[in-house]
Amino acid sequence: MKVLHQMNITMDSRLARKIFEEADVKKRKNKQAEDSLDPEEFYHFYQLLRQRPEVKEILKKYSADDDDDFLDLEDLQNFLKDAQKVNASLDECKQVIEKFEPLAENRENEVLSADGLTLFLLSPAQNIFNPECSVVYHDMTRPITEYFIDSSHNTYLMLDQLRGPSSTEAYIRALLKGCRCVELDIWDGANNEPVIFHGHTLTSKILFKDAIIACKSYAFKSSQFPVILSLENHCSVEQQRVVSKHLREILGDMLATIELNDSVTEMPSPRKLRGRIIVKGKCLAVTDCNADNLDNGEVSDEDEAAEIVDEMVHQEVTTKVAKKLKLAKELSDLVMLKSVHFSDFATSKMKHKCYEMSSFVEKKTSKLIGQDPAGFVSHNQKHLSRIYPNGMRTDSSNYDPIDPLNCGCQIVALNYQTSGKPMQLYKGKFLDNGGCGYILKPKALRDPTLNFNPNDPTTFGCKPKSLNIKVISGQRLPKPGGAGEVIDPYVCVSVHGVPSDTMKWKTRIIDNNGFNPLWNETFTTRIHMPELAVIQFVVKDYDQRSKNDFIGQYTLPLTCMTEGFRHLFLTDNDGESLSVAALFVHVSIATES
Repeated sequence: MKVLHQMNITMDSRLARKIFEEADVKKRKNKQAEDSLDPEEFYHFYQLLRQRPEVKEILKKYSADDDDDFLDLEDLQNFLKDAQKVNASLDECKQVIEKFEPLAENRENEVLSADGLTLFLLSPAQNIFNPECSVVYHDMTRPITEYFIDSSHNTYLMLDQLRGPSSTEAYIRALLKGCRCVELDIWDGANNEPVIFHGHTLTSKILFKDAIIACKSYAFKSSQFPVILSLENHCSVEQQRVVSKHLREILGDMLATIELNDSVTEMPSPRKLRGRIIVKGKCLAVTDCNADNLDNGEVSDEDEAAEIVDEMVHQEVTTKVAKKLKLAKELSDLVMLKSVHFSDFATSKMKHKCYEMSSFVEKKTSKLIGQDPAGFVSHNQKHLSRIYPNGMRTDSSNYDPIDPLNCGCQIVALNYQTSGKPMQLYKGKFLDNGGCGYILKPKALRDPTLNFNPNDPTTFGCKPKSLNIKVISGQRLPKPGGAGEVIDPYVCVSVHGVPSDTMKWKTRIIDNNGFNPLWNETFTTRIHMPELAVIQFVVKDYDQRSKNDFIGQYTLPLTCMTEGFRHLFLTDNDGESLSVAALFVHVSIATES
């Protein structure tokens, strides 16, 4: 029983003894032998424990012979067509048997056993995530404004916003995870070398040039599509020239630039900008930038760091918002995405060019979504919008990214260093399109004739889908922290999307079994806007006396879900794989007429 406890299983001692005796071959041959299992017997004991009754039920359902414990070629073909929604030839079914059936005798007889079917269902091709979505398949030739862009806020920070360390490692981690827009808060540093840190705080500093070197080295390791450097410029003109020099010399031909004038009516596409790095920041007026004799000019100084916890500092800094920042022409000339102040949607529509974009703090974003969601959608059809967390989030916590995404906001920047549900939903969404960091927005968010409003299903321009999810079982669910009592797991299934689609369900609690809990519970819902729906599965350990512990999760877009009997492999709170820990589910999706 102690071994079973270590394996995260509690079972009736009589059942455990029965399985033990079945595996103890020596004891059956010699009753005088001691109660112990040699390595071969223990392997048999483990195999008996890991039997999957739910898989045997599937096998029996699709076997033409009720008394048969196998699927022949035709049975397997019918299973793939009926359950997995895959049309396979008999030759392809034979290949499945040859690859997954463990017993040579069964392979020779061209039949698949329960163990073979289990191995097949555990294979990557039978994962809940559609393999067609694991490569770049979206049209990447549209203007960059038509894409959701995987983005980070205060990328340089490793921890909190007040005293946390800054590091080039944070840029490397974000870029390797698929981030395509990173933030650099630049300030004057010693020895005429600009530094990056969170201004008005005690966060540590790193050299600007070191951050740029890191970005150049890792920008295109995870994706070939463009990286945006979001510059928050607080430097003197002298050190701005150093910033410009580093960008030119370090990035070289990687640096993407276009002349910002009235002739630019549409932004380049991600495909056209492959392998290029874009600078976003303040820019001198077009007339000033064309003046041959101009060395610098003035732009408005809008300081995100002004939103800080200490109210005295907050008041001191916000008085600077109306002031002007002197901007070096050398740096202005490198800007491709021009940061501009947002007044209202009407002003932006009338005055702002396609290359001009605004940043919205979380609180302002929520207000705009509440007042005029359709107006926000329309704004985002022409302009990029960057959303960032409230300054009060000094612990680097994150806001829910779903609402701004529903309104077509492209650069929804989260604190990458902070794990939790917002980041899980965000990274789950960006699994789509090969995880390249760019997702083409749904047509409803790009077509101005549809007048899309996330709160009004009559504007969605698509047919609803009926989603049916059966949570069947779990396999080898870990204990919280790897130790403690055997867990009592339950599963939360939730839909995150437009308000009419948001739902949450919970299974019952299974007592004392993290090894192979069996639920067989079904949830059904109607999805009105499938292209914006994200589905999350969370496993928790129930505890009567304290907060229920998080065990693992998996999140993906509805559009990337495959129908049929599927496994989904869980990740921890930070998004790292939990190896063999999985849920087994059945999914069916039907378009309503």
